[in-house]
Amino acid sequence: MAISVQSLFNSTADVYRLKMISGKEGSLRSVSWMYYTEDVSTLNFLRGGELVITTGMEIGRLAENNGKSQDSYIVEYLSRLINAVSEQGASGLILNLGKYIPSVPEEILLLCQRLQLPLLTMPWEIHIIDIMQDYGNRIVNDRQKGQSLEKTLFNAIFNQKDFNVVQLENTAFAGAKEFSIVLLELPEALAEKDEDGFTRYMDYSFNVKTGLHAGEYSYFLYENNIVYVFHDDGHQHLEQIEKAARKDKNFVQSRISVSGVCSTARELKEEYRHAELALKMANQETLSGDYDKLGVFQLLGEVQDRRVLERMYENILGPLKEFGKEKLDDYLNTLRLYLCSSGKVQKTAEENSTHRNTVNYRIRKICDTLNVDLSDGETRYMIQTALYIKELLKKI
Repeated sequence: MAISVQSLFNSTADVYRLKMISGKEGSLRSVSWMYYTEDVSTLNFLRGGELVITTGMEIGRLAENNGKSQDSYIVEYLSRLINAVSEQGASGLILNLGKYIPSVPEEILLLCQRLQLPLLTMPWEIHIIDIMQDYGNRIVNDRQKGQSLEKTLFNAIFNQKDFNVVQLENTAFAGAKEFSIVLLELPEALAEKDEDGFTRYMDYSFNVKTGLHAGEYSYFLYENNIVYVFHDDGHQHLEQIEKAARKDKNFVQSRISVSGVCSTARELKEEYRHAELALKMANQETLSGDYDKLGVFQLLGEVQDRRVLERMYENILGPLKEFGKEKLDDYLNTLRLYLCSSGKVQKTAEENSTHRNTVNYRIRKICDTLNVDLSDGETRYMIQTALYIKELLKKI
């Protein structure tokens, strides 16, 4: 999480007489550092997220070299500059108007609007060194606060003896009445990056695409999952993250899940476990899981001792192992479809792509082996529970 162009603008517009004249749609981009340049070719050194500032000092010389007037060359120069700034993943551009750039042409406003690149202006009287030092200090302070918040929330979940709710004071999480977690699987491509490369990609690329506001969340990496912590209901943010993930080359195949909602930061420990369960039970097609929609798996997931679930399954459906592994999977699938269809043989046959006689034979064989009567409601409930247990154990 990093400070945004909009945040810097809001807090310093009066001090430096700043105006945001185009590209406001991209104003939530995170700022990694300040970068001063008068040479477009140096923009290759950008690493992403920088807020670029220029006076246009080179316009006159370049215009003369190209046999053009300075006024006519401004659009060409600024277009090359802006396209390069955008391609290098910078967060925005500040033009120091006056001596070399008297005003901003309409074509430049339209270009920044199309690229959704924040374009700010400040008058010549404002010293560049002042705004660069100020913004540098603000970026460093914000980064330190962000790291402190991440550590605090990490402790709230995984190391509660070192957590004190007082540590959330003076943060966006102070006084929150709701907390939640969204988990996003870390893709292999990002797992191979070093910590700085991973953080830079998340702060200045992926998180920008989600449209999440800097104050809405904190995130950190834990056990190959990216943990987003929110001070409200995470369901409203799940769609934003999921939408960005499906369009991102790295995250397109990553599973994502959301926890329930808790009322205190200390309860985040349980919500992480809930989000983790939802991630493991994620829909195979959508790759998305919602703890609040897990149904009976919410209850089964609370059984911390796996052996309890294994014994229950064995007590109910264990005798079917005599069918052999290949047959067992077919028989259990038939049984599952039969119970889900309330005992409708024809519907089971259609969904199982088999003949109704085969369904009747398998169900009869199951009943004989287990010595049960599937017309009995309690029996159906116990067997259905055992099938849920099998599915849960397979995924966890």
